[in-house]
Amino acid sequence: MHQVMYQQILFRALSLTISCIISINLLQGTAFADDYPHMQILLETEHTIAGEPLAYPQSGQAKVTSAIITIPPGQSTGWHRHKVPLVGYLLAGELEMEYAHGKRVQLKTGEAIMEAMAMPHIGANLGTIPAQIFVAFLGTDKTDFTEITNAPTIAPATPNATAEVDLLDLAIFDKRLQLDIRYATANNFMAKPLYPVARAMLQRPAAEALARAHDRLRSAGYGLIVFDAYRPWQVTRAMWDEHPLDRAYLSDPLKGSRHNRGCAIDITLYDLKTGKEVTMPSSYDEFTERAHPDYKGGTVEQRKLRDLLRAAMEAEGFTVYQNEWWHFDYKGWEAYPVLNRPLQ
Repeated sequence: MHQVMYQQILFRALSLTISCIISINLLQGTAFADDYPHMQILLETEHTIAGEPLAYPQSGQAKVTSAIITIPPGQSTGWHRHKVPLVGYLLAGELEMEYAHGKRVQLKTGEAIMEAMAMPHIGANLGTIPAQIFVAFLGTDKTDFTEITNAPTIAPATPNATAEVDLLDLAIFDKRLQLDIRYATANNFMAKPLYPVARAMLQRPAAEALARAHDRLRSAGYGLIVFDAYRPWQVTRAMWDEHPLDRAYLSDPLKGSRHNRGCAIDITLYDLKTGKEVTMPSSYDEFTERAHPDYKGGTVEQRKLRDLLRAAMEAEGFTVYQNEWWHFDYKGWEAYPVLNRPLQ
């Protein structure tokens, strides 16, 4: 009996919420019908957007909370989950929702969803204006609606990547290298340490090819500085989540990156005579056009050194990334699995 009454109360509350949303739509320019008021069904479902069956709490005083959540451009909500049914309606802007099982959904103004509950998820505003979403939580007076969760920790499966994992420590393998592992410090675009140690590792064939490229460069009077090499998948996940507008320069964690496979390296040159790092057209991890390997600006000397680095690496089987002059992928990277081994 109590359960039936509870569901009736929640149904009335949800109907009122939908009516409010409809009123907002009407006030935004839709003409009133002759038989107003009328009902426009925005959403009718028995499952959340993540596929979970809807279920009401078994007991307790019904409590409905409605709110408007605003997410600024380029910001994300962080990973979280809900404990009660939640209907959402995007009032303005656009929003990408990603769920822990890998599903992504793009919402545009005027779209409604029955949000996931137990399934952790994150929202990111990829647009240029604030995203405003009207939400109604359908719970009880004893229920916490939302809790913060950790990001997913399991890297995507790569069943066809069967090459043997043989990561070499570059500081030991080629002692001529200089290391400047930015992600072990706060001197990076994330502004915080992401690695517990300053260590650079590559799969053996890539490390051997790097050493040969280093030989070529040293004969021209330059040595190599390493900024980054193997990157645990969890770090790629954090970069993607915290910098939604920089995705042209980041790897999609649902696919994994070449860094995660131990087949990518970020490098620059230093002058063998002075021991000092050379100047390139852009700084490392600068997410602008200046970072592109074919950028026509900068000085003649900067472009010459950038192109010298590229030529030496390409001669040994590496390919430069289209948006970053410092990033090189080694051939055959597809054969290696995406790894989430911590650096230690």
